[in-house]
Amino acid sequence: MARRSLLTGDERRRLFEPPVTDREVARCYTFSAEDLEWIEARHGASNQLGVAVQMALFRHPGFGWRLGETVPAVVLRFLADQVHVAPSALDGYARRPQTRLTHVRQLHERLALRPFNRTDLRHAVEIASAAARSTDKGGPIVEALIAELRRQRIILPPAETLERVGLAGRAQARRKAADDLLASITLSQFERIDQLLINDPALRKSPLAWLREIPESPSAASMAGITERLAYVRAIAIDPAIISSIHEHRFEQYAREGAVAPAFLLSGYSVGRRRATVVAQLIFLESRLSDAAVDMFDKMVGSLFAKGRRSRERKYQASSREVSQIMRLFSGVIGAVDQARVD
Repeated sequence: MARRSLLTGDERRRLFEPPVTDREVARCYTFSAEDLEWIEARHGASNQLGVAVQMALFRHPGFGWRLGETVPAVVLRFLADQVHVAPSALDGYARRPQTRLTHVRQLHERLALRPFNRTDLRHAVEIASAAARSTDKGGPIVEALIAELRRQRIILPPAETLERVGLAGRAQARRKAADDLLASITLSQFERIDQLLINDPALRKSPLAWLREIPESPSAASMAGITERLAYVRAIAIDPAIISSIHEHRFEQYAREGAVAPAFLLSGYSVGRRRATVVAQLIFLESRLSDAAVDMFDKMVGSLFAKGRRSRERKYQASSREVSQIMRLFSGVIGAVDQARVD
């Protein structure tokens, strides 16, 4: 089975690899005067450039210089220019592995860093879960995790570990959001919620699908359909105040998903996620149906006014024809009188 992925390829490059643009390289890897003094205290050009690379990569991305990792040419040139050695000096660095390990320990002390270990996993998942409280997107979750580990001066674990921690944190955040949203729902309400996804022979569809089909044409039948649906939703008695129990973005996600996912798909969700999605949809539907009832009333009143206006126009047109006939008759009478006077 393929490993679940949290990040896109572009996100992995941005978060896990050194930058390659001049501006970003300068932003991430410009040494202070104290840094340069410490680096230049190393013996020989190779050691100076090697320890400069180690220091730079401990700071960003935060893994340090991993075995087998090739330093981008633009980064190497920038670091070499700062310590006034040739980039080729790196070829002779740490031919003795002990030298490289010694520099790593020295940098840990200088930068106040410590390695990530197994006891940090739970804390890391909690960090990722907090970041996932408002989003399911992997980039922001892992970015927040990296930022917090850096703040705590912890050397980043392998990229694969960060991604797995992000996935675990997101799953934890999803479960907690569902639990928080459903905390005040009663057993009888859960029964009504679960029934919304079961096909109703009388409706020839699930009640949830029926609730989503809001009539739009202005008529008494449409108004009756809207009020019937609104009464159905209100009978389940979900308190809209529970929205405040979770992050607004998480609630909006539940509502969006509930608005489009068919009943058979929702039925395949975990119990908590399914119920949370339906509850969010019910809260959304109550608001939408209330608005639809008001809009329908406006449409019906407008339709009545339009009918009245057309009726008046027809009456006016009819009376205009009668007046015209009277005027023609009157004109004929006047003409006859005038002719009689002449005669």
